Amino acid sequence: MSENYLPLFRKYRPQSFKDLVGQENLVKALTNAIELNRIAHAYLFCGPRGTGKTSSARIFAKSLNCVEGPTVEPCQKCASCIDITNATGMDVIEIDAATNRGVEGAEDLIAQVHYAPVSGKYKIFIIDEVHMLTATAFNALLKTFEEPPENVIFILATTEPHKVLETIVSRCQRFDFRRITVDDITKRLREISDIENIKITDDALFCIAKNVSGGLRDSLALLDQVSILGAKEEITKDTIEELLGKVTFDRLIKLLDLIIEGDIEKSLELIDDIYLKGSEPRNLCENFMEFLRNIIITLSAKEPQNITKFSALTKEDIQTIVTKNYDKNLVSDILNTAIEYFKEVKFATNPYLWVELMIIEAARIKNAPKKVEIQPEIRVQKQEVKTVVQPQEPKKEVIQEPKEIVQEQPQETKEQVQIQAQSGSEFDIWSTIVNSIESVPAKFFYSGMAKLVEIDDNRIILGFINQNVITQAKSELKHKALIDGEKRTFGGKYVFEFVQLGGDIKPLEGAVVKPVVKPQVKPQIQKEEKTVEHSTQEDSEPAEQKVQSKVNMSTYSPKVQEMLEAFSGKIID
Repeated sequence: MSENYLPLFRKYRPQSFKDLVGQENLVKALTNAIELNRIAHAYLFCGPRGTGKTSSARIFAKSLNCVEGPTVEPCQKCASCIDITNATGMDVIEIDAATNRGVEGAEDLIAQVHYAPVSGKYKIFIIDEVHMLTATAFNALLKTFEEPPENVIFILATTEPHKVLETIVSRCQRFDFRRITVDDITKRLREISDIENIKITDDALFCIAKNVSGGLRDSLALLDQVSILGAKEEITKDTIEELLGKVTFDRLIKLLDLIIEGDIEKSLELIDDIYLKGSEPRNLCENFMEFLRNIIITLSAKEPQNITKFSALTKEDIQTIVTKNYDKNLVSDILNTAIEYFKEVKFATNPYLWVELMIIEAARIKNAPKKVEIQPEIRVQKQEVKTVVQPQEPKKEVIQEPKEIVQEQPQETKEQVQIQAQSGSEFDIWSTIVNSIESVPAKFFYSGMAKLVEIDDNRIILGFINQNVITQAKSELKHKALIDGEKRTFGGKYVFEFVQLGGDIKPLEGAVVKPVVKPQVKPQIQKEEKTVEHSTQEDSEPAEQKVQSKVNMSTYSPKVQEMLEAFSGKIID
Protein backbone atom coordinates (compact mmCIF):
# COMPACT_ATOMS: atom_id res chain seq x y z
CA MET A 1 0.00 0.00 0.00
CA SER A 2 1.41 3.38 -1.03
CA GLU A 3 1.97 6.08 1.60
CA ASN A 4 -0.19 8.46 -0.43
CA TYR A 5 -3.00 5.96 -0.87
CA LEU A 6 -6.37 6.99 0.51
CA PRO A 7 -9.45 4.77 0.69
CA LEU A 8 -12.15 5.87 -1.70
CA PHE A 9 -14.59 6.88 1.03
CA ARG A 10 -11.98 9.34 2.38
CA LYS A 11 -10.67 10.48 -0.99
CA TYR A 12 -14.14 11.35 -2.27
CA ARG A 13 -15.59 12.71 0.95
CA PRO A 14 -17.87 15.71 0.21
CA GLN A 15 -16.12 19.05 0.70
CA SER A 16 -18.98 21.40 -0.18
CA PHE A 17 -22.77 21.38 -0.22
CA LYS A 18 -22.87 20.61 -3.94
CA ASP A 19 -20.94 17.38 -3.31
CA LEU A 20 -23.54 15.99 -0.89
CA VAL A 21 -25.56 13.16 -2.43
CA GLY A 22 -29.24 12.60 -1.72
CA GLN A 23 -29.73 15.26 1.00
CA GLU A 24 -31.33 18.08 -0.98
CA ASN A 25 -33.66 19.23 1.81
CA LEU A 26 -30.82 19.54 4.31
CA VAL A 27 -28.66 21.46 1.85
CA LYS A 28 -31.50 23.87 1.15
CA ALA A 29 -32.16 24.50 4.85
CA LEU A 30 -28.51 25.11 5.79
CA THR A 31 -27.73 27.31 2.77
CA ASN A 32 -30.81 29.46 3.49
CA ALA A 33 -29.73 29.82 7.12
CA ILE A 34 -26.29 31.04 5.99
CA GLU A 35 -27.67 33.46 3.39
CA LEU A 36 -30.24 34.89 5.81
CA ASN A 37 -27.70 35.02 8.68
CA ARG A 38 -29.98 32.97 10.94
CA ILE A 39 -27.41 30.72 12.55
CA ALA A 40 -28.59 28.69 15.54
CA HIS A 41 -26.30 27.86 18.46
CA ALA A 42 -26.96 24.07 18.39
CA TYR A 43 -27.77 21.54 15.67
CA LEU A 44 -28.59 17.84 15.84
CA PHE A 45 -27.78 15.76 12.74
CA CYS A 46 -29.28 12.28 12.97
CA GLY A 47 -29.75 9.44 10.49
CA PRO A 48 -28.34 6.09 9.28
CA ARG A 49 -24.62 5.51 8.95
CA GLY A 50 -22.79 6.70 5.88
CA THR A 51 -25.38 9.31 4.85
CA GLY A 52 -23.19 12.42 5.37
CA LYS A 53 -23.78 13.67 8.93
CA THR A 54 -20.15 14.37 9.89
CA SER A 55 -19.31 15.58 6.38
CA SER A 56 -22.23 18.04 6.49
CA ALA A 57 -21.05 19.30 9.89
CA ARG A 58 -17.58 20.00 8.48
CA ILE A 59 -18.98 21.67 5.37
CA PHE A 60 -21.21 23.87 7.53
CA ALA A 61 -18.19 24.80 9.68
CA LYS A 62 -16.19 25.69 6.55
CA SER A 63 -19.00 27.87 5.25
CA LEU A 64 -19.12 29.81 8.52
CA ASN A 65 -15.36 30.23 9.12
CA CYS A 66 -14.13 30.70 5.54
CA VAL A 67 -12.33 34.01 5.00
CA GLU A 68 -14.95 34.82 2.37
CA GLY A 69 -17.82 33.76 4.62
CA PRO A 70 -20.23 33.12 5.88
CA THR A 71 -20.78 31.68 2.40
CA VAL A 72 -22.54 28.68 0.88
CA GLU A 73 -19.46 27.98 -1.28
CA PRO A 74 -16.28 27.91 0.85
CA CYS A 75 -13.06 28.64 -1.04
CA GLN A 76 -11.28 25.44 0.07
CA LYS A 77 -7.99 27.38 -0.10
CA CYS A 78 -7.79 29.52 3.00
CA ALA A 79 -6.11 28.33 6.20
CA SER A 80 -9.45 27.78 7.93
CA CYS A 81 -10.86 25.59 5.13
CA ILE A 82 -7.66 23.52 4.90
CA ASP A 83 -7.51 23.02 8.67
CA ILE A 84 -11.13 21.84 8.76
CA THR A 85 -10.51 19.45 5.86
CA ASN A 86 -7.54 17.96 7.70
CA ALA A 87 -9.36 18.02 11.08
CA THR A 88 -6.58 20.13 12.61
CA GLY A 89 -8.36 23.47 13.09
CA MET A 90 -8.16 25.37 16.36
CA ASP A 91 -11.64 26.83 16.01
CA VAL A 92 -13.40 23.64 14.86
CA ILE A 93 -13.03 20.92 17.47
CA GLU A 94 -14.23 17.39 16.75
CA ILE A 95 -15.01 15.21 19.77
CA ASP A 96 -15.72 11.48 19.78
CA ALA A 97 -18.37 10.95 22.44
CA ALA A 98 -17.68 7.22 22.46
CA THR A 99 -14.26 7.79 24.09
CA ASN A 100 -15.17 10.96 26.02
CA ARG A 101 -18.53 9.93 27.37
CA GLY A 102 -18.13 10.76 31.07
CA VAL A 103 -18.70 13.91 33.05
CA GLU A 104 -14.94 14.68 32.94
CA GLY A 105 -15.11 15.04 29.16
CA ALA A 106 -18.14 17.31 29.50
CA GLU A 107 -16.29 19.52 32.00
CA ASP A 108 -13.29 19.81 29.63
CA LEU A 109 -15.67 20.81 26.85
CA ILE A 110 -17.31 23.47 29.02
CA ALA A 111 -13.87 24.87 29.86
CA GLN A 112 -12.98 25.23 26.16
CA VAL A 113 -16.27 26.93 25.36
CA HIS A 114 -15.20 30.13 27.11
CA TYR A 115 -12.16 30.66 24.85
CA ALA A 116 -12.69 33.03 21.92
CA PRO A 117 -12.11 31.87 18.31
CA VAL A 118 -8.49 32.14 17.17
CA SER A 119 -8.82 32.93 13.46
CA GLY A 120 -12.40 32.19 12.41
CA LYS A 121 -15.69 33.90 13.23
CA TYR A 122 -17.13 30.97 15.20
CA LYS A 123 -15.88 28.38 17.63
CA ILE A 124 -17.59 25.17 16.52
CA PHE A 125 -17.79 21.89 18.45
CA ILE A 126 -18.67 18.79 16.43
CA ILE A 127 -19.64 15.95 18.80
CA ASP A 128 -19.87 12.65 16.93
CA GLU A 129 -21.88 9.69 18.27
CA VAL A 130 -23.36 11.99 20.89
CA HIS A 131 -25.79 9.30 22.09
CA MET A 132 -22.82 7.62 23.81
CA LEU A 133 -22.60 10.36 26.46
CA THR A 134 -23.78 9.38 29.91
CA ALA A 135 -26.82 11.00 31.55
CA THR A 136 -24.48 12.84 33.94
CA ALA A 137 -22.48 14.28 31.04
CA PHE A 138 -25.69 15.37 29.28
CA ASN A 139 -26.92 17.12 32.40
CA ALA A 140 -23.58 18.89 32.80
CA LEU A 141 -23.95 20.33 29.29
CA LEU A 142 -27.57 21.48 29.65
CA LYS A 143 -26.88 25.02 30.79
CA THR A 144 -24.13 25.52 28.22
CA PHE A 145 -26.43 24.36 25.41
CA GLU A 146 -29.22 26.66 26.56
CA GLU A 147 -27.11 29.82 26.88
CA PRO A 148 -23.76 29.31 25.13
CA PRO A 149 -21.24 32.15 24.78
CA GLU A 150 -21.43 34.33 21.71
CA ASN A 151 -20.09 32.84 18.48
CA VAL A 152 -20.13 29.26 19.87
CA ILE A 153 -21.96 26.59 17.84
CA PHE A 154 -22.58 22.94 18.74
CA ILE A 155 -23.19 20.34 16.02
CA LEU A 156 -24.22 16.94 17.36
CA ALA A 157 -24.22 13.83 15.16
CA THR A 158 -25.82 10.50 16.04
CA THR A 159 -27.30 7.36 14.49
CA GLU A 160 -29.59 6.82 17.52
CA PRO A 161 -31.39 10.08 18.37
CA HIS A 162 -33.80 8.31 20.74
CA LYS A 163 -30.89 7.80 23.15
CA VAL A 164 -30.12 11.51 23.36
CA LEU A 165 -31.54 13.28 26.40
CA GLU A 166 -34.79 15.00 25.45
CA THR A 167 -33.75 18.21 27.19
CA ILE A 168 -30.72 18.32 24.84
CA VAL A 169 -32.80 17.61 21.74
CA SER A 170 -35.23 20.41 22.63
CA ARG A 171 -32.32 22.90 22.63
CA CYS A 172 -31.17 21.94 19.11
CA GLN A 173 -32.39 22.36 15.57
CA ARG A 174 -32.87 18.79 14.40
CA PHE A 175 -32.15 17.60 10.85
CA ASP A 176 -32.88 14.01 9.84
CA PHE A 177 -30.71 12.52 7.11
CA ARG A 178 -32.53 10.05 4.88
CA ARG A 179 -31.11 6.94 3.29
CA ILE A 180 -29.59 7.62 -0.11
CA THR A 181 -31.54 6.06 -2.96
CA VAL A 182 -30.14 3.19 -5.02
CA ASP A 183 -30.17 5.33 -8.17
CA ASP A 184 -28.18 8.13 -6.51
CA ILE A 185 -25.61 5.69 -5.13
CA THR A 186 -25.28 3.92 -8.49
CA LYS A 187 -24.77 7.22 -10.29
CA ARG A 188 -22.08 8.34 -7.84
CA LEU A 189 -20.28 4.98 -8.01
CA ARG A 190 -20.21 5.17 -11.80
CA GLU A 191 -18.63 8.66 -11.64
CA ILE A 192 -15.94 7.47 -9.24
CA SER A 193 -15.32 4.25 -11.19
CA ASP A 194 -14.72 6.22 -14.37
CA ILE A 195 -12.31 8.56 -12.57
CA GLU A 196 -10.39 5.66 -10.99
CA ASN A 197 -10.49 3.53 -14.17
CA ILE A 198 -12.24 0.65 -12.42
CA LYS A 199 -13.70 -1.86 -14.89
CA ILE A 200 -17.10 -2.74 -13.49
CA THR A 201 -20.51 -3.36 -15.04
CA ASP A 202 -23.62 -1.31 -14.28
CA ASP A 203 -25.30 -4.43 -12.85
CA ALA A 204 -22.41 -4.85 -10.40
CA LEU A 205 -22.71 -1.21 -9.29
CA PHE A 206 -26.46 -1.66 -8.91
CA CYS A 207 -25.83 -4.77 -6.79
CA ILE A 208 -23.48 -2.80 -4.54
CA ALA A 209 -25.98 0.03 -4.13
CA LYS A 210 -28.78 -2.41 -3.37
CA ASN A 211 -26.89 -4.08 -0.51
CA VAL A 212 -25.55 -1.13 1.52
CA SER A 213 -28.83 -0.03 3.17
CA GLY A 214 -28.68 3.48 1.75
CA GLY A 215 -25.16 4.31 2.99
CA LEU A 216 -22.82 5.89 0.43
CA ARG A 217 -19.74 5.34 2.60
CA ASP A 218 -20.39 1.59 2.75
CA SER A 219 -20.80 1.44 -1.03
CA LEU A 220 -17.48 3.26 -1.56
CA ALA A 221 -15.73 0.91 0.85
CA LEU A 222 -17.09 -2.10 -1.07
CA LEU A 223 -16.13 -0.58 -4.42
CA ASP A 224 -12.63 0.04 -3.04
CA GLN A 225 -12.45 -3.60 -1.97
CA VAL A 226 -13.29 -4.96 -5.43
CA SER A 227 -11.33 -2.31 -7.35
CA ILE A 228 -8.22 -4.51 -7.23
CA LEU A 229 -10.10 -7.17 -9.21
CA GLY A 230 -11.07 -4.57 -11.79
CA ALA A 231 -7.49 -3.81 -12.71
CA LYS A 232 -7.26 -6.74 -15.17
CA GLU A 233 -10.80 -7.93 -15.80
CA GLU A 234 -14.28 -6.48 -15.63
CA ILE A 235 -16.13 -6.88 -12.33
CA THR A 236 -19.54 -8.48 -12.70
CA LYS A 237 -22.62 -8.88 -10.53
CA ASP A 238 -21.64 -12.47 -9.66
CA THR A 239 -18.35 -11.22 -8.24
CA ILE A 240 -20.15 -8.80 -5.95
CA GLU A 241 -22.64 -11.44 -4.78
CA GLU A 242 -19.87 -13.90 -3.97
CA LEU A 243 -18.02 -11.19 -2.06
CA LEU A 244 -21.17 -10.41 -0.08
CA GLY A 245 -21.81 -14.09 0.63
CA LYS A 246 -25.05 -14.06 -1.35
CA VAL A 247 -26.25 -16.97 -3.46
CA THR A 248 -26.22 -16.06 -7.14
CA PHE A 249 -29.40 -15.71 -9.18
CA ASP A 250 -28.47 -18.61 -11.47
CA ARG A 251 -28.07 -21.00 -8.52
CA LEU A 252 -31.35 -19.90 -6.97
CA ILE A 253 -33.14 -20.44 -10.29
CA LYS A 254 -31.63 -23.92 -10.54
CA LEU A 255 -32.63 -24.70 -6.94
CA LEU A 256 -36.22 -23.58 -7.56
CA ASP A 257 -36.45 -25.68 -10.75
CA LEU A 258 -35.24 -28.78 -8.88
CA ILE A 259 -37.74 -28.17 -6.07
CA ILE A 260 -40.63 -27.79 -8.51
CA GLU A 261 -39.55 -30.99 -10.28
CA GLY A 262 -39.57 -32.76 -6.90
CA ASP A 263 -35.94 -33.88 -7.25
CA ILE A 264 -34.98 -33.99 -3.58
CA GLU A 265 -31.57 -35.64 -4.06
CA LYS A 266 -30.24 -33.07 -6.54
CA SER A 267 -31.74 -30.21 -4.51
CA LEU A 268 -29.88 -31.37 -1.41
CA GLU A 269 -26.66 -31.80 -3.40
CA LEU A 270 -26.96 -28.21 -4.62
CA ILE A 271 -27.65 -26.97 -1.08
CA ASP A 272 -24.63 -28.88 0.19
CA ASP A 273 -22.43 -27.34 -2.52
CA ILE A 274 -23.64 -23.82 -1.64
CA TYR A 275 -23.01 -24.51 2.05
CA LEU A 276 -19.48 -25.79 1.45
CA LYS A 277 -18.64 -22.62 -0.47
CA GLY A 278 -19.25 -20.56 2.67
CA SER A 279 -22.90 -19.56 2.65
CA GLU A 280 -24.36 -19.86 6.16
CA PRO A 281 -27.76 -21.59 6.53
CA ARG A 282 -29.42 -18.40 7.76
CA ASN A 283 -28.07 -16.33 4.85
CA LEU A 284 -29.08 -19.08 2.42
CA CYS A 285 -32.66 -19.01 3.72
CA GLU A 286 -32.80 -15.22 3.59
CA ASN A 287 -31.49 -15.16 0.02
CA PHE A 288 -33.96 -17.87 -1.03
CA MET A 289 -36.93 -16.06 0.53
CA GLU A 290 -35.91 -12.76 -1.06
CA PHE A 291 -35.55 -14.53 -4.40
CA LEU A 292 -39.04 -16.09 -4.14
CA ARG A 293 -40.47 -12.71 -3.15
CA ASN A 294 -38.91 -11.13 -6.25
CA ILE A 295 -40.41 -13.87 -8.44
CA ILE A 296 -43.89 -13.28 -7.00
CA ILE A 297 -43.56 -9.53 -7.60
CA THR A 298 -42.41 -10.17 -11.17
CA LEU A 299 -45.30 -12.54 -11.87
CA SER A 300 -47.80 -10.10 -10.34
CA ALA A 301 -46.59 -6.95 -12.10
CA LYS A 302 -48.34 -5.64 -15.19
CA GLU A 303 -45.01 -4.35 -16.52
CA PRO A 304 -42.30 -6.67 -15.09
CA GLN A 305 -39.46 -4.66 -16.63
CA ASN A 306 -40.34 -1.70 -14.37
CA ILE A 307 -39.77 -3.47 -11.06
CA THR A 308 -35.96 -3.30 -11.00
CA LYS A 309 -36.11 -0.51 -8.41
CA PHE A 310 -38.18 -2.73 -6.09
CA SER A 311 -35.80 -5.68 -6.21
CA ALA A 312 -32.20 -6.69 -6.84
CA LEU A 313 -33.13 -8.22 -10.18
CA THR A 314 -31.67 -7.01 -13.44
CA LYS A 315 -33.67 -6.80 -16.65
CA GLU A 316 -32.05 -10.04 -17.82
CA ASP A 317 -33.11 -11.76 -14.57
CA ILE A 318 -36.67 -10.54 -15.00
CA GLN A 319 -36.77 -11.80 -18.58
CA THR A 320 -35.58 -15.22 -17.36
CA ILE A 321 -38.38 -15.38 -14.78
CA VAL A 322 -41.01 -14.34 -17.32
CA THR A 323 -39.76 -16.99 -19.75
CA LYS A 324 -39.93 -19.71 -17.08
CA ASN A 325 -43.63 -18.88 -16.52
CA TYR A 326 -43.76 -20.19 -12.95
CA ASP A 327 -47.02 -20.96 -11.19
CA LYS A 328 -47.45 -18.02 -8.80
CA ASN A 329 -49.53 -20.02 -6.33
CA LEU A 330 -46.91 -22.77 -6.20
CA VAL A 331 -44.10 -20.26 -5.65
CA SER A 332 -46.17 -18.65 -2.91
CA ASP A 333 -46.62 -22.03 -1.19
CA ILE A 334 -42.87 -22.65 -1.36
CA LEU A 335 -42.24 -19.20 0.14
CA ASN A 336 -44.64 -19.91 3.02
CA THR A 337 -42.80 -23.17 3.70
CA ALA A 338 -39.44 -21.35 3.71
CA ILE A 339 -40.79 -18.74 6.13
CA GLU A 340 -42.02 -21.40 8.55
CA TYR A 341 -38.71 -23.26 8.56
CA PHE A 342 -36.70 -20.02 8.82
CA LYS A 343 -38.20 -19.55 12.29
CA GLU A 344 -36.40 -22.73 13.33
CA VAL A 345 -33.19 -21.95 11.41
CA LYS A 346 -32.69 -18.70 13.35
CA PHE A 347 -32.50 -20.39 16.76
CA ALA A 348 -31.56 -24.02 16.03
CA THR A 349 -28.26 -25.49 17.22
CA ASN A 350 -28.02 -27.32 13.87
CA PRO A 351 -29.55 -24.86 11.36
CA TYR A 352 -28.28 -26.80 8.32
CA LEU A 353 -30.57 -29.71 9.22
CA TRP A 354 -33.60 -27.42 9.14
CA VAL A 355 -32.52 -26.06 5.75
CA GLU A 356 -32.48 -29.63 4.42
CA LEU A 357 -35.92 -30.30 5.89
CA MET A 358 -37.17 -27.08 4.30
CA ILE A 359 -35.98 -28.23 0.88
CA ILE A 360 -37.54 -31.69 1.36
CA GLU A 361 -40.90 -30.24 2.38
CA ALA A 362 -40.84 -27.67 -0.44
CA ALA A 363 -40.08 -30.37 -3.02
CA ARG A 364 -43.18 -32.29 -1.96
CA ILE A 365 -45.61 -29.41 -2.40
CA LYS A 366 -46.36 -29.78 -6.11
CA ASN A 367 -46.95 -33.55 -6.02
CA ALA A 368 -48.53 -33.64 -2.58
CA PRO A 369 -52.01 -35.18 -2.70
CA LYS A 370 -54.87 -32.94 -1.79
CA LYS A 371 -56.03 -33.38 1.74
CA VAL A 372 -59.25 -35.35 1.91
CA GLU A 373 -61.03 -35.06 5.20
CA ILE A 374 -62.51 -38.36 6.34
CA GLN A 375 -65.44 -37.67 8.56
CA PRO A 376 -66.09 -40.20 11.32
CA GLU A 377 -69.24 -42.24 10.98
CA ILE A 378 -71.92 -40.75 13.18
CA ARG A 379 -74.98 -42.78 13.89
CA VAL A 380 -77.94 -40.71 14.87
CA GLN A 381 -80.88 -42.42 16.50
CA LYS A 382 -84.12 -40.58 16.02
CA GLN A 383 -86.73 -40.69 18.69
CA GLU A 384 -90.31 -40.59 17.53
CA VAL A 385 -92.44 -37.64 18.51
CA LYS A 386 -94.91 -38.78 21.10
CA THR A 387 -98.27 -37.17 21.72
CA VAL A 388 -99.54 -37.83 25.21
CA VAL A 389 -103.34 -37.83 25.39
CA GLN A 390 -105.10 -38.15 28.69
CA PRO A 391 -108.91 -38.42 28.95
CA GLN A 392 -110.69 -35.24 29.98
CA GLU A 393 -107.44 -33.25 30.15
CA PRO A 394 -105.89 -30.74 27.74
CA LYS A 395 -103.69 -32.16 25.01
CA LYS A 396 -99.98 -31.60 25.49
CA GLU A 397 -97.59 -32.24 22.65
CA VAL A 398 -93.90 -32.63 23.51
CA ILE A 399 -91.46 -32.58 20.60
CA GLN A 400 -88.02 -33.88 21.52
CA GLU A 401 -85.14 -33.21 19.17
CA PRO A 402 -83.10 -36.17 17.91
CA LYS A 403 -80.54 -37.36 20.37
CA GLU A 404 -77.07 -38.08 19.04
CA ILE A 405 -75.53 -41.31 20.11
CA VAL A 406 -71.81 -41.05 19.30
CA GLN A 407 -69.72 -44.11 19.80
CA GLU A 408 -66.06 -43.29 20.45
CA GLN A 409 -63.66 -45.49 18.60
CA PRO A 410 -61.38 -47.36 21.01
CA GLN A 411 -57.66 -46.62 20.70
CA GLU A 412 -55.50 -49.36 19.24
CA THR A 413 -53.28 -51.14 21.71
CA LYS A 414 -49.56 -51.63 21.17
CA GLU A 415 -50.08 -55.30 20.29
CA GLN A 416 -52.72 -54.41 17.68
CA VAL A 417 -50.35 -51.89 16.02
CA GLN A 418 -47.62 -54.54 15.84
CA ILE A 419 -49.94 -57.15 14.33
CA GLN A 420 -51.28 -54.66 11.77
CA ALA A 421 -47.75 -53.54 10.70
CA GLN A 422 -46.35 -57.06 10.58
CA SER A 423 -49.23 -58.25 8.42
CA GLY A 424 -48.52 -55.54 5.80
CA SER A 425 -45.65 -54.99 3.37
CA GLU A 426 -42.09 -53.86 4.12
CA PHE A 427 -43.17 -50.29 3.50
CA ASP A 428 -45.89 -50.62 6.12
CA ILE A 429 -43.31 -51.69 8.71
CA TRP A 430 -41.04 -48.76 7.89
CA SER A 431 -43.93 -46.28 7.81
CA THR A 432 -45.16 -47.53 11.19
CA ILE A 433 -41.72 -47.02 12.74
CA VAL A 434 -41.31 -43.51 11.26
CA ASN A 435 -44.69 -42.32 12.49
CA SER A 436 -44.01 -43.69 15.97
CA ILE A 437 -40.98 -41.36 16.34
CA GLU A 438 -41.94 -38.71 18.88
CA SER A 439 -39.28 -36.12 17.90
CA VAL A 440 -40.73 -34.04 15.03
CA PRO A 441 -37.33 -33.06 13.52
CA ALA A 442 -36.17 -36.70 13.62
CA LYS A 443 -39.46 -37.87 12.10
CA PHE A 444 -39.14 -35.45 9.16
CA PHE A 445 -35.44 -36.28 8.76
CA TYR A 446 -35.92 -40.06 8.43
CA SER A 447 -39.09 -39.74 6.33
CA GLY A 448 -37.33 -37.51 3.79
CA MET A 449 -33.66 -38.48 3.90
CA ALA A 450 -33.76 -42.22 4.60
CA LYS A 451 -34.56 -44.62 1.74
CA LEU A 452 -35.67 -48.17 2.53
CA VAL A 453 -33.21 -50.66 0.99
CA GLU A 454 -34.07 -53.99 2.65
CA ILE A 455 -35.96 -55.53 5.58
CA ASP A 456 -35.36 -59.09 6.77
CA ASP A 457 -36.36 -60.94 9.94
CA ASN A 458 -34.40 -58.76 12.35
CA ARG A 459 -32.63 -56.07 10.32
CA ILE A 460 -33.64 -52.88 8.50
CA ILE A 461 -31.18 -51.37 5.97
CA LEU A 462 -31.59 -47.66 5.24
CA GLY A 463 -29.83 -45.82 2.43
CA PHE A 464 -28.67 -42.16 2.34
CA ILE A 465 -27.31 -39.99 -0.46
CA ASN A 466 -23.90 -39.26 1.12
CA GLN A 467 -21.76 -39.75 4.22
CA ASN A 468 -22.65 -36.32 5.59
CA VAL A 469 -26.30 -37.34 5.87
CA ILE A 470 -25.30 -40.72 7.37
CA THR A 471 -23.35 -38.85 10.06
CA GLN A 472 -26.44 -36.83 10.88
CA ALA A 473 -28.56 -40.01 10.98
CA LYS A 474 -26.13 -41.51 13.50
CA SER A 475 -26.21 -38.46 15.77
CA GLU A 476 -27.29 -39.24 19.30
CA LEU A 477 -30.66 -37.46 19.29
CA LYS A 478 -31.87 -38.70 15.91
CA HIS A 479 -30.64 -42.28 16.32
CA LYS A 480 -32.12 -42.56 19.81
CA ALA A 481 -35.48 -41.28 18.55
CA LEU A 482 -35.43 -43.92 15.79
CA ILE A 483 -34.55 -46.75 18.20
CA ASP A 484 -37.26 -45.65 20.63
CA GLY A 485 -39.83 -45.58 17.82
CA GLU A 486 -38.94 -49.14 16.79
CA LYS A 487 -39.13 -50.39 20.38
CA ARG A 488 -42.49 -48.68 20.80
CA THR A 489 -43.99 -50.65 17.91
CA PHE A 490 -41.93 -53.86 17.57
CA GLY A 491 -40.30 -54.19 20.96
CA GLY A 492 -36.69 -54.06 19.77
CA LYS A 493 -37.06 -56.76 17.12
CA TYR A 494 -35.11 -54.88 14.43
CA VAL A 495 -31.63 -53.37 14.30
CA PHE A 496 -30.73 -50.62 11.84
CA GLU A 497 -27.92 -50.49 9.30
CA PHE A 498 -27.04 -47.30 7.39
CA VAL A 499 -25.46 -47.46 3.91
CA GLN A 500 -24.67 -44.96 1.14
CA LEU A 501 -26.78 -45.19 -1.99
CA GLY A 502 -25.10 -45.70 -5.31
CA GLY A 503 -23.72 -48.46 -7.46
CA ASP A 504 -25.47 -51.73 -6.60
CA ILE A 505 -27.16 -50.27 -3.54
CA LYS A 506 -30.52 -48.86 -4.59
CA PRO A 507 -33.67 -48.11 -2.61
CA LEU A 508 -36.84 -50.10 -2.99
CA GLU A 509 -39.19 -48.51 -5.48
CA GLY A 510 -42.45 -46.97 -4.43
CA ALA A 511 -41.57 -46.29 -0.77
CA VAL A 512 -43.00 -42.89 0.18
CA VAL A 513 -43.44 -42.24 3.88
CA LYS A 514 -45.66 -39.30 4.80
CA PRO A 515 -44.92 -38.14 8.36
CA VAL A 516 -48.00 -37.71 10.50
CA VAL A 517 -47.99 -35.23 13.38
CA LYS A 518 -50.50 -35.91 16.11
CA PRO A 519 -53.07 -33.11 16.40
CA GLN A 520 -53.89 -31.55 19.72
CA VAL A 521 -56.96 -33.06 21.34
CA LYS A 522 -59.59 -30.49 22.14
CA PRO A 523 -61.54 -30.77 25.37
CA GLN A 524 -64.97 -32.33 25.23
CA ILE A 525 -67.83 -29.91 24.85
CA GLN A 526 -71.18 -30.74 26.26
CA LYS A 527 -74.24 -29.48 24.51
CA GLU A 528 -77.65 -29.41 26.14
CA GLU A 529 -80.74 -29.93 24.03
CA LYS A 530 -83.84 -28.02 24.61
CA THR A 531 -87.36 -29.43 25.06
CA VAL A 532 -90.01 -27.92 22.89
CA GLU A 533 -93.46 -27.85 24.48
CA HIS A 534 -96.87 -27.25 22.97
CA SER A 535 -99.85 -26.80 25.27
CA THR A 536 -103.38 -25.52 25.02
CA GLN A 537 -104.67 -22.44 26.73
CA GLU A 538 -106.28 -24.62 29.38
CA ASP A 539 -102.94 -26.20 30.26
CA SER A 540 -101.68 -24.46 33.35
CA GLU A 541 -98.78 -26.77 34.24
CA PRO A 542 -95.65 -26.28 32.01
CA ALA A 543 -93.55 -29.30 31.12
CA GLU A 544 -90.04 -29.46 32.66
CA GLN A 545 -88.57 -32.35 30.76
CA LYS A 546 -84.91 -31.88 29.58
CA VAL A 547 -82.79 -34.23 27.54
CA GLN A 548 -78.99 -34.02 27.64
CA SER A 549 -76.46 -35.56 25.34
CA LYS A 550 -72.67 -35.34 25.31
CA VAL A 551 -70.79 -34.80 22.07
CA ASN A 552 -67.09 -35.61 22.02
CA MET A 553 -65.83 -32.89 19.64
CA SER A 554 -62.29 -34.27 19.45
CA THR A 555 -63.47 -37.24 17.37
CA TYR A 556 -64.51 -35.02 14.48
CA SER A 557 -62.45 -33.44 11.73
CA PRO A 558 -61.94 -29.63 11.80
CA LYS A 559 -64.68 -29.06 9.19
CA VAL A 560 -67.19 -31.17 11.11
CA GLN A 561 -66.30 -29.36 14.36
CA GLU A 562 -66.89 -26.05 12.62
CA MET A 563 -70.30 -27.27 11.44
CA LEU A 564 -71.21 -28.53 14.92
CA GLU A 565 -70.29 -25.23 16.53
CA ALA A 566 -72.31 -23.34 13.91
CA PHE A 567 -75.42 -25.35 14.76
CA SER A 568 -74.89 -25.32 18.54
CA GLY A 569 -73.68 -28.91 18.62
CA LYS A 570 -76.69 -30.33 16.79
CA ILE A 571 -76.39 -32.58 13.80
CA ILE A 572 -79.06 -32.15 11.18
CA ASP A 573 -79.81 -35.23 9.14
